[in-house]
Amino acid sequence: MTRNILLVILIFCITSCKKENKTVKETVQSEELNPIEDPNIFVGKHKAKAMVLGVFHFDNPNLDSYKPKFPFNILESRRQSELDTLLNKIAEYKPTKILLEWPRIKMDSITNERYQNYLNGSFNLNDKSNEIYQIGFKLAKKLDHNRVYCSDASADWFGVELDWDNYDEEVYLKSKGQFEKSTRYDYESFYELGDSIKSVQTLTEHLFFRNRPKNRLKDHQAYLTEGVLEGAGDNYLGADGVARWYRRNLRIFSNAYDLTDFDKEDRLLLIYGSGHVWQLRQFFTDSPDFDYIESNEYLAK
Repeated sequence: MTRNILLVILIFCITSCKKENKTVKETVQSEELNPIEDPNIFVGKHKAKAMVLGVFHFDNPNLDSYKPKFPFNILESRRQSELDTLLNKIAEYKPTKILLEWPRIKMDSITNERYQNYLNGSFNLNDKSNEIYQIGFKLAKKLDHNRVYCSDASADWFGVELDWDNYDEEVYLKSKGQFEKSTRYDYESFYELGDSIKSVQTLTEHLFFRNRPKNRLKDHQAYLTEGVLEGAGDNYLGADGVARWYRRNLRIFSNAYDLTDFDKEDRLLLIYGSGHVWQLRQFFTDSPDFDYIESNEYLAK
């Protein structure tokens, strides 16, 4: 009798396990087939391509913390020849839209009026060194584009309000015991290296150097070390400054997204200061609607 009871219990357990395994298997299969979990469900009719060409400012306005020390004149005949080489390489990407680092709201109509005048010969670039003109306008003309796109945007300060005229960053950092930690990396030498070699490299060689992902990461890391630390535990001046930088780049990305036609195979080219590359690259890479293309794939050809 006992043996019979044990046999029944064993059969029941085996049957239950089979049912449970079947239920689990059916659940897993159901989840695998669930379209909500398929990342491709968020992709539009055509996935656009985006490439950011990181440049240095040919006509530098000295608005960045590092002030250039070494000369560069894009209008020299040697540099113009190098520019032609660069334009030929980037043209191989075949961008359908060229996005420029000028404010979209304030400058788009003005810039396109100038571009139309450039196309009809009434706006001369021989004395205009800005990369907007030298790369953006000339490349757009080379590719027979009928317009260019201003896509930059500012980001207002939203952090602590200080007496900026009398604010001494070094004194403040030392008073908070943050100075040594915030200055343990020598970013200034990295910036100066990039500044100096532009005077001895060809234009393509130098932009290849600037657009190397490792170099862009190093530049980005300055925000996450010395930049973010200032005011931690007090007014969070540094963290808010980094947030402002992200905010501006997110606005740039939102403009690029808005300007993209996903019903066509748009290929965006953004021409921006190289400091923008890491964040914009991240946004395009993480987006379900873009394939990000490294500019060095074309600069290396």
